Amino acid sequence: MALIKPLAERVWSYCEAQSIGGKTVTVKIKYSDFTQATRSRTVSLPFANTAEILDASSQLLAAVHPFKRPAVRLLGVTISSLATAGTHVPRYQLTLGL
Repeated sequence: MALIKPLAERVWSYCEAQSIGGKTVTVKIKYSDFTQATRSRTVSLPFANTAEILDASSQLLAAVHPFKRPAVRLLGVTISSLATAGTHVPRYQLTLGL
């Protein structure tokens, strides 16, 4: 799991620099035979630091590790469900009047 730490740090560094946060972390593994596996997890509140991203992505990677396929040729971590840090995204409910 040590390979995923610099990826999580880089993602968090970008989030801090852009003042954004995200609630979904995705781990992508591409194998030498050009097959791939993608795992993601969405949390209720945006990730607050590198440790949270690392923990979530490590758990996702553990679901497919040890790798049963040929050698890994690419490993990636991304964050999505983005919002500007410090902003609250309101949730609206539609009243149907039934």
